Amino acid sequence: MEAAQGIAVFLNDATSYDKAMSKFATRAPAYVYLTSDGSCPTAPPANGFTSCSQVESFWGQYSFPENGIAQETCRDFEHTGYGISSMSHIAETSKIQGTDLWTTDVGTRIRYALGFHSQFEEGASVPSWLCGGSVDLKNGKSSFQITEVGYNALNGRLGIPMANTGRLTMDNRPAVRLASSAEVASLHELIAREPETLQLELILRILLTYLPESTEPNVYLDLLHQLARGAVHAPPPSSIRPVQPGKDLSDDDARHQVRQLHLLPLAEEQDLQAGCTDILSLFLVHRARKIDAETGSIPEIEELLKPFVDHDPYLRSWTVSNILPLRRLNYEYYPQDEDLYTLDGFERLDGRPAIDSLLSRSALVGVAETIQSARDIRGIVGPWIYGESRRKRRKTHHDRRRSSLTSPRPAAGQGAKLEEGESRSSWSDVNDWILELGLRHFAGAAETLERWDGPGDVDYDGYSVGNDLSSDILRELTRPYAQAGLAVLYASSETSSTAFDQAYVVLRKVARLSNFEEPPPLDELQTSSEPHTLKEYLGHLSEVHLLHNALLRPENPMTTPIQASLSFARFILSSCVLFLKLGNPKRCGAVAELAAFASCEKQMDELRKTLQKAPVKTRDESSWTVVRHQILWLRDWQYQASGIGNHDREECLGVFRNVKRVDVEVELLRALLRASCYNLAVHTYCMQDEHPLPVETIEKTVLSVAMSFYDGASNGNRTRGGVRKTSEILSAFQSHFPESKLFSEANALLAATHSMSFYSLTLQHGVPFQPVNIRASKDPMLLIGKILEQNPRSYTKLDDLIEIGQNLVRAGLGPARVSMELPHRDQNQQMSESSRRVTSMAIEAALSEGDFDTAYSYIVNRLSPTIPNSPSPSSQTVGSTNVEDDISWRVAYLAGRSSPSKLRPSPPSLRRLEQRLELLSLSLLLAPPSHLPEILHVWRTVEANLTALLARESAEEDRWNTKGDRRSNATNTTTLPGGFAPSTAEVDRAANLSRPRRQSRATAAAANEDAPMGLFDVARGAAKALQKSAFPLRAAGAAAAAAAGPPPSEGRPRSVASDSGSETKGERVRKRDLVANAVTGGLASGIGWVIGAPAPGKG
Repeated sequence: MEAAQGIAVFLNDATSYDKAMSKFATRAPAYVYLTSDGSCPTAPPANGFTSCSQVESFWGQYSFPENGIAQETCRDFEHTGYGISSMSHIAETSKIQGTDLWTTDVGTRIRYALGFHSQFEEGASVPSWLCGGSVDLKNGKSSFQITEVGYNALNGRLGIPMANTGRLTMDNRPAVRLASSAEVASLHELIAREPETLQLELILRILLTYLPESTEPNVYLDLLHQLARGAVHAPPPSSIRPVQPGKDLSDDDARHQVRQLHLLPLAEEQDLQAGCTDILSLFLVHRARKIDAETGSIPEIEELLKPFVDHDPYLRSWTVSNILPLRRLNYEYYPQDEDLYTLDGFERLDGRPAIDSLLSRSALVGVAETIQSARDIRGIVGPWIYGESRRKRRKTHHDRRRSSLTSPRPAAGQGAKLEEGESRSSWSDVNDWILELGLRHFAGAAETLERWDGPGDVDYDGYSVGNDLSSDILRELTRPYAQAGLAVLYASSETSSTAFDQAYVVLRKVARLSNFEEPPPLDELQTSSEPHTLKEYLGHLSEVHLLHNALLRPENPMTTPIQASLSFARFILSSCVLFLKLGNPKRCGAVAELAAFASCEKQMDELRKTLQKAPVKTRDESSWTVVRHQILWLRDWQYQASGIGNHDREECLGVFRNVKRVDVEVELLRALLRASCYNLAVHTYCMQDEHPLPVETIEKTVLSVAMSFYDGASNGNRTRGGVRKTSEILSAFQSHFPESKLFSEANALLAATHSMSFYSLTLQHGVPFQPVNIRASKDPMLLIGKILEQNPRSYTKLDDLIEIGQNLVRAGLGPARVSMELPHRDQNQQMSESSRRVTSMAIEAALSEGDFDTAYSYIVNRLSPTIPNSPSPSSQTVGSTNVEDDISWRVAYLAGRSSPSKLRPSPPSLRRLEQRLELLSLSLLLAPPSHLPEILHVWRTVEANLTALLARESAEEDRWNTKGDRRSNATNTTTLPGGFAPSTAEVDRAANLSRPRRQSRATAAAANEDAPMGLFDVARGAAKALQKSAFPLRAAGAAAAAAAGPPPSEGRPRSVASDSGSETKGERVRKRDLVANAVTGGLASGIGWVIGAPAPGKG
């Protein structure tokens, strides 16, 4: 059946295979008995047995009290062994084909058959019920060497206890048994006695397979040494347990029994791929892996390997690159870590992930304690990289083997070049890791670079590992490491003083690794020599070179360790230190980008930001002197504190190299003024033999800074805030610009602002007034109007308000309409104009608060409106009125039309109406023709009110007189206490005097008030008025002036101020005559304007 199964598998004949397995399924129960079969065994299917007696007679056995009795047990154990061995082979082949019979009834029968027969092979007494009390063992244990397959499957693979079978199996193989029980001395003696049989490879495989991994290496090191030397001598007799010799075996039988032992191979695939051929080295490496898998004891493995390290280069490389770093990781450097590496996991490490894994713990420690990256690179990564070539060869073994069939063999030396390139790749991964560490923890990267000297600095812990790298290769490996140092500087985000100190240490280390002169101490970097050599170097730089993934590229000129790159890094580091001192800390990469690639605008922005952040106290001129020197050095990296330097030279290589020297000086002047260092600014920029800036630029800059403080002020008082700063700046430089118009305008603006600060002023939406509103307003005069609106009785401070307006004119901030309509007027005319405008605003404010008397006084005494010599409308066309007339007539009209809430028949009310008529008359004279009808209508209304008031006053006077006359006549007494009654003659005389007075008054009223007045009457009145003035008191004024002296010049305008009073030579002049005087001017060119006809020349 075994042969039939084997033939079917060989022929790949499924039908034959199924047929053989079906037959085996019926034969197996008939060959081995189980008590579950019943009182007698199963009958063989081909024999035709029908009773137990027939089966018992066929078996030669008549009682079956135990499991495992075989069909041929009573025949002899040799043939029984053949049957059990055949069943084992069929079951194992079936498992390979996909059906596991070991877990079925077949496996159970094999297990009991092996156990039942093994006990008798081991010397157990045969019971009387078995085969009549005796069995035929043939040649003893040597004839029953069929337990290997079944024992391996059931005990080794399934873990089923098989004590009897196990003992027999071990006894049938003495070397295995001795190895399994760690009886190394006896095994040693056996090997010395049977050198032909127990050859080196077999012995090592037995030790590898069966020697317990917990056995101390010193127990079998002597045996291994003798095996390595090829001469095994028997150990002392006292340590040997007698071993029963086995029978002589042929070579074929020996190989067959070895196959049944299932010994492990010495060489594993990874070792063969790595090129190892030494048997002892293969055994030791394989044994080390088994010890680690079983016990995890790295020191025990190292104890085993260390004596043989020099036996083979592969063994040395494997030990140094695996066991040494693993021991340091798990036992020396990080013994407290619970996450230990296994040897198998450690061997699987490869490439950049391996570097990250090996150094991950050092980075974590470095956060809280002193970082140990340098130690770990030297003691862990360095030894691990020592075996890199072996790992690379293992990975590419199959590719090389395939390529060797079609390609010629590599020339001599190419293999060495490959290994050198592999080492470079691994060290490049270390450089990448250092750069990544610099991004996360610059201090750790700097410390690593300081303490580790590169690929040549590796700690092999006393192992005799010579430096296989030539000086040229070592120099090539060190160069990228030095480049990593420069890359860390540019990639770092640190800006602290400590970080820059560490960066300087890194820079020194890079210079030393590259065999260049070390840079001077950090505080002396500013006095370095002229950086002319950098001009060509900067032309080769690009912004791409500062990208993180480009920093370590070999062709990157920014990080390649050459003299130019070291000098550039030195100046960059010095600039970083200065930026830190100036309160604008910047990382090295940002400063390098600013110096090499930034535009003029960006450099100017950084310059301004640096000056704004400078941590210098206000008015600290000594500190600002140092700041100025530092800024100028940053511009060209050549500035010396002993002199200003040539600001005409524009080619430079500093951080602000694209900014012109003049622009830098302007920003410095601005900074000095902002810091209130006026004396330093004046001394530096105005009192030097060679001015750093042109005079015009200084003037412009000073005024710009002063106005910036002015615009930022919240209070207009020149003793507070920004306005104070503006005043101080102007005062400091005033003596150096005595003829400056801009300075004069700024001083006038300050004066106006200061005066306005004493008033309460709020703009729209509740926004408080700020000085900048004056400069931002299209017409700053309007702000005076707001002051008058929001400050009660502020119109009484007319002189102060007029001064504010005049200062606004001096500051060049007069009303826009003046500059556009009358650009030819000089400043005095504009100031006079502003005074009239402010006066008009004050008049309006007085009227709005009901103070007519003050308004009337300002019109008569302060406004002084000019009266044209010829009031004819023909001389005034629409749109030709000047600004003064426009202000005067409007204010006069506004005051004339205002009225109290209630008129009272008393002298003050009569006086008020007379004043209003006078103002309306002035408005009629000055107003353009288009507004005359409106003014005339108001004038008539006021005149009617005056006439009515006069009538009431006259009636009241008459009633009073009549009442007095009646009382005197009735009582004939005086109303005065103590008086005497008038005589009859006195009463008659009084009556005669009052009668004509009343009659004349009534006649005058009828003739003058009731009779209508025609246009020709108006013309006659106007003709008379043309010889006088439009105001009734002018004649009296002229007479008084004639009595006082010569008449005024004809060129001087006549004003209301000279026409006070309401009578001429004691006679009252009617107010309606004033209208005649005014209207006559229009009649001079015709009466068309009265009826609304167009003016002459207008069609």
